[in-house]
Amino acid sequence: MYQVIDIIAGAAIGYLIGGFPTGYLVVKWKAGKDVRKVGSSSTGATNVSRVLGKKIAAAVALVDALKGILAYALVYYVLGARAIPEIAAVSAVVGHCFPVYLGFHGGKGVSTAFGAALIVATLPAVVAFGVFLFALLVARRVSAASLTAVWTFAGCVFLFDNSLPIRILSVFLALFITFTHRENIKRLLSGQEKPIFGVR
Repeated sequence: MYQVIDIIAGAAIGYLIGGFPTGYLVVKWKAGKDVRKVGSSSTGATNVSRVLGKKIAAAVALVDALKGILAYALVYYVLGARAIPEIAAVSAVVGHCFPVYLGFHGGKGVSTAFGAALIVATLPAVVAFGVFLFALLVARRVSAASLTAVWTFAGCVFLFDNSLPIRILSVFLALFITFTHRENIKRLLSGQEKPIFGVR
């Protein structure tokens, strides 16, 4: 039986875990800079790569993905299934994008969303990751690949998972990531979005 207080507590735990500012702390430590004042101003891995390169950015992306998984695992083992730990995983994405630790100025949530998706619905997440890689090769833009992947995930959840809560969360995740990429969408539509591989 779901308990409202447990769900709220689980969501709060997920939010606080997701808010851990990985990219900000790594750039501050390695380069002495505020990553929010560089490039897109995001604290996510793509912007970190502009300061510290792709290898460190990949490590940041991995840690950010683990936040979604950790949020689920911690809430599940502390509060149990009655807290709907899937909500905690998705809340970690919200925390990553709007972290209380950095005045609600964080990343765009893609890596943490992948971690959350992987723990919430593994098969759709794996399919979505494959689509992300393919879209990245074709479009050469992380934003376009990310948006394609997150909607692929939602679509696959409806195909492979009959759970109404998981379906609702998958659509919320897709809408939320679309919202965090609203400026990228404008640039994509105007042809001004910069490619990841350095050529248009």
